[in-house]
Amino acid sequence: MKKLVVLLVVFAMAVIAVQAQAQPAEPYRLAFITLPVYTAEETDIAVYNQWMQDEADAAGIGIGSGLGDGDTSWFVIGSTADISARDNTGTNPLVDGPGVPIYLTDMVTKVADDNIDLWDGDIDNIINTNAPGNVTPGHLWAYSGSNIDGTIRIPGTNSNAGGPLGTQGEVTQGNGGVTNQWCFRIWTSDPYTTSLPLYAMSEIIPEP
Repeated sequence: MKKLVVLLVVFAMAVIAVQAQAQPAEPYRLAFITLPVYTAEETDIAVYNQWMQDEADAAGIGIGSGLGDGDTSWFVIGSTADISARDNTGTNPLVDGPGVPIYLTDMVTKVADDNIDLWDGDIDNIINTNAPGNVTPGHLWAYSGSNIDGTIRIPGTNSNAGGPLGTQGEVTQGNGGVTNQWCFRIWTSDPYTTSLPLYAMSEIIPEP
């Protein structure tokens, strides 16, 4: 009986160690591309944020997740006419400072070193995992409504590649399969009624 108890304790400690290793050992953020697809008809950024939160909660990385303080908030990496993607996610280098590293939901692959790196025009790795941390099949063209630096996309500028989320027309999308086009594809956009993925980002998660 004592041997069994000892074995169970050792096993439990091993599980805890593995879980600890599965999270970055510093404050960080997470990002994913949605598996469900959405239209870009909504003009209220809170609606998109709630969709991201719902996906994160369902995957166990949102409210009650145990990450950081246990309740992690999520936001869309997207711009409406009223707010930019970098302000909505709290990653504006001019306002929020350099920030923290950003990882995919596999907890291993780094998207960017910090806020500056995220919006400098070329991220480190594409955002290709969904909320549970699995690589998403299919194309990765996602609505962003943003320029590559995370600012609001103004319709009719620079090859007329769409506008922000909620635009009654074509909305800017990113090519998630290319690091320097992940947030903005200059040569195409889609009607706001087309269903496409979105990008999500967590708040800063304290070190475990």
